[in-house]
Amino acid sequence: MRNNIPNLLLVDDSSTNNLLLESAFKSLNFKIITALSGEEAMVVMQKKEVNLVLLDIMMPGMSGYDVLDAMKKDEKLAKIPVIFVTARNRFEEEQRALEIGAADYFEKPLKLDMLIKRVKELMEA
Repeated sequence: MRNNIPNLLLVDDSSTNNLLLESAFKSLNFKIITALSGEEAMVVMQKKEVNLVLLDIMMPGMSGYDVLDAMKKDEKLAKIPVIFVTARNRFEEEQRALEIGAADYFEKPLKLDMLIKRVKELMEA
């Protein structure tokens, strides 16, 4: 990590959701990067060091599942932890996410205190 400030990538096709997450994490010592699509997230991760990704599932173009799959196939990105942050609240969705390599799964509306705690844990690991 450059300057010991971890980079947190927020990926959601809703800029409102990205702003909500950004405001929740801005008091912590993270550099916040946002992307509005899976494709944009992949470009960001190729250009910048990213330490953790908060990723929506339902997005036009590349879904969150597609992004995680592409990350797992890329040696440079494969070990970056991903937490899905999604409105999909079916058990099967959470199970799929964890099976394909997500570090965790949070449903909207978010329990921000729990999400922040989990992000801190993963950033310190």
